[in-house]
Amino acid sequence: MKHALSMAMCGVLLALFASIAGTAQGASFDCQRAGTRVEHLICDSVDLDSLDAQLQGAYLGALDRSLRPEQVKAQQIGWLKSRETCADAKCLITLYQRRIETLGAQSDEPPACQAQNTIGMNSCMAEYSRRATSELDRYLAVARKRLNAEIKADADAQATRDALAGLNASQTAWQAYQKAECDAVYKWWSGGTIRGVMYESCVQGLTKSRTQWIWSTWLSFEDSTPPLMPKPRPQEGPAS
Repeated sequence: MKHALSMAMCGVLLALFASIAGTAQGASFDCQRAGTRVEHLICDSVDLDSLDAQLQGAYLGALDRSLRPEQVKAQQIGWLKSRETCADAKCLITLYQRRIETLGAQSDEPPACQAQNTIGMNSCMAEYSRRATSELDRYLAVARKRLNAEIKADADAQATRDALAGLNASQTAWQAYQKAECDAVYKWWSGGTIRGVMYESCVQGLTKSRTQWIWSTWLSFEDSTPPLMPKPRPQEGPAS
């Protein structure tokens, strides 16, 4: 019975990884349409399929942070071509891990909050807040995909349905909490020009904390199964 459950879970994970991979240009592919030897190697390995899903997350994050998304896409297409030179899964795992690390570190604007005036600093910190919010949205989308995939695989998964409803409700409650907390921070600093920076620092800090929680709770596993998304990036700017 335990073996049967394990095999069923593997089926759920494989389906989930394929659904998460998505269709973003130069980032992944549909395993049902795998044509090359390397694509079949990826689809036949749970670890590689997971890495491909993580690569998708890292790629979308790099696109979001870059002022030159076309350059990021071109680099990814070049990487995909180099991927075809791998002869086995070990080579592919190494290649994926390095690419995920590279994409995770890729950011060209703003590299740091080095503005010389209040307006510039506010704009810089607002950009960091926007990026943090966009990252959280991506991680939530994958968490919801995971739960929906498990629901689709098991029509009687009432606990998973309840978990999905709870996740959605908690996100709504968290958004209300974030607004109340950061509005309070702004009011506390309302007498100084730093109020905007402190507000955006609050937004980014709480958002980053929420993303970390989503990743560790909904996108990671208790065993050696690789997480469904890369570990979230740390907070950026003076508050990091």
